[in-house]
Amino acid sequence: MDEVEVNEDDMIDAAERIFVRIADAIIKQKVTVRMVWNHHLFTADIDGEEYELLQPDGLLEGMRDLGIVDLSEREELYLLKVLSKPELENSILMQEFLQIMENFGLFDGEDA
Repeated sequence: MDEVEVNEDDMIDAAERIFVRIADAIIKQKVTVRMVWNHHLFTADIDGEEYELLQPDGLLEGMRDLGIVDLSEREELYLLKVLSKPELENSILMQEFLQIMENFGLFDGEDA
């Protein structure tokens, strides 16, 4: 199905480098993760619970808004493979993304 051979370690390393760039840009611009992506979020009811989701295009657009515009197609693919949930039509769970970004020193600041 995929023409590109995906090396799991390379994929994780690439995603981690991108997360570091996102964290650096957010800190420099004095914004929060939620401020960058809030207008890209939508809610979905999954098994009776409401979740905030982010479409892959919204993630990439938010990164461009932060000035991260030089990712290769492979880097974007790897990042989306790490974050996207096939069972949610490849949407990204915002709560999971926020938890990942907490590992890089960024906190949501909103009591969920």
